[in-house]
Amino acid sequence: MHIDQGELRDLLVERSSPALDRPIPWHSLRARTRGARRRRLSAVAVAVTFAVAVVTVGTIVSLRGPEQVNQPTTATVTEKFPIQYKESDGTVYRRLATAAFDPSREESTTFQVKVSGKPVAILPDCPHPKAGPPRVSLRVPGLNKDFTLSLMNSCEQGKAVDTQLFPAGTRTVRFSVTAYPGMTLPGKWRFGVYEWTPPATMRTASPPVEPLAKIGEDLSLVAKGSATWPGTREVTLTVPNRGHGLAIVTYCGDGLAERLSRKLWVNGRLEDFGHCSFPPPGAGSLHLGKRPLSEKTTTVRVRLETSIPEYLRRPGTLTVAVYDGDL
Repeated sequence: MHIDQGELRDLLVERSSPALDRPIPWHSLRARTRGARRRRLSAVAVAVTFAVAVVTVGTIVSLRGPEQVNQPTTATVTEKFPIQYKESDGTVYRRLATAAFDPSREESTTFQVKVSGKPVAILPDCPHPKAGPPRVSLRVPGLNKDFTLSLMNSCEQGKAVDTQLFPAGTRTVRFSVTAYPGMTLPGKWRFGVYEWTPPATMRTASPPVEPLAKIGEDLSLVAKGSATWPGTREVTLTVPNRGHGLAIVTYCGDGLAERLSRKLWVNGRLEDFGHCSFPPPGAGSLHLGKRPLSEKTTTVRVRLETSIPEYLRRPGTLTVAVYDGDL
């Protein structure tokens, strides 16, 4: 079909004239372009923040982290160091910094971390699950005192180890990692430094783990007791003296194992103190040997303690078991 070119030209003018009459919104387009450029630069800045997460000597690590971490993850050493994770009792751990230490290349390393006043813990990534860890000490600038912590068993358990409380107003802490001569295994060690916050509403503690009926061939369970932290903080057991040796096993359940301190008295005398250990098979025993015949009974009292107030918002259990047999 023949189309007259004049008619076609008139039709195109008619269709395009409304667009020609409307001005181009240059201001709005430029504003959107600038906003897109700012978002791209912010994304690059976040990527750079992740790239410099490993701390070098003398580096101050920012307390602020990415905002896209609203959903905590469950922490294990195999996940390295998540930005944020939650333990079974609802306590949230938020990463402040990471650092590396290679005892085959250096005797020690030092790094600084900014803190906010919340409790601080260290999560190790060990070259072997049963590796002997290096020594970790902490110092607050201006304070002539070292805060030390033991990472023993932390590699095998895969849990963060809490530091001692720092003085009020502390905002920077210097960490020092040193190899134990002949004890620290070679291989690259990595550490994640975390601050933690217990849940606003404390959860119900899990049922306590039952003690073993026997230890080896010679020791049999004769008494047991348990308490729920923090409502009840101690257990007292009294057993008759049968002329045999006694052994005592104490351990804590939920997330408080190796975190709460415990003291143990026998007939009113302090016999042992230290951290409350993990449930069996990790729990150790204190052997008392044969009791004097003049003592008709033996009374064992175990009490839990803590210097960290936030633990009063974390549930747990204490179990005490007494064994009788030939030692």
